[in-house]
Order: sequence, then C-alpha cells, then structure tokens
Amino acid sequence: MHSLSSQSFMWIALGVAALIVALALAAVLIRLRGTLGAVEELLDTTNEEMKETLPEVRQTIENVNDITSGVNVGLRTGGRGLAAFGRGVSSAVYGVRVAGQSLVRTVRGGFGDG
Repeated sequence: MHSLSSQSFMWIALGVAALIVALALAAVLIRLRGTLGAVEELLDTTNEEMKETLPEVRQTIENVNDITSGVNVGLRTGGRGLAAFGRGVSSAVYGVRVAGQSLVRTVRGGFGDG
C-alpha cells in the first residue's frame, strides 16, 4: 500500500509540474502576443509614414536632378564662354603683336626717310 501512495504522489507531482509549465508557457505567450502587437503597430505606423514621405522624397530627388541639370548646363555654358574669352584674348594679343610690329616698321621706315 505504501508503494501505491508513492506512485500516486509521483503522478500528482508530475501533474502539478505540468500545470506549472503550462502556466509559465501561457504567461510567456501572453507577453509575446503583447510584444508582437506593439511591433505590428510600430510597423503599421512606419509604413504609413513612409507612404506619406516617399512622394516628398521623390519630389526632392526630382528637384535635385533639376538643379544638377541646371548646374551642368551653366558649367557647359561657362566653359564655352571661357573658351571664347580665351580665344578673344589670344586674338587680342596677336592683334597687339601685329600692330606693334607694324608700328616698329613704320617708325624705322620713317626715320630712314628723314
């Protein structure tokens, strides 16, 4: 009879242990559900904010592209203008040199006649 009561005690202890494990598991799952709910809410909020922000970001990128395009056109135009200015300076220097040589020839020729 003594072995029967120890066997019953073992079954009762096993049942109580299983109940404690089940309660602990239920508590963990309840906390996990709360955490997952908070994460889901955060993801929904983030998703909504991204939907609102993306058009603005796209518009900003388009504005930056427009600005960059304008700067490129300005740089090309400035480069062409600078090249034309350089050609103008070269032409002016050449003209001054030719005029100087002509003046020197005229002055030498004029002194030789007198």
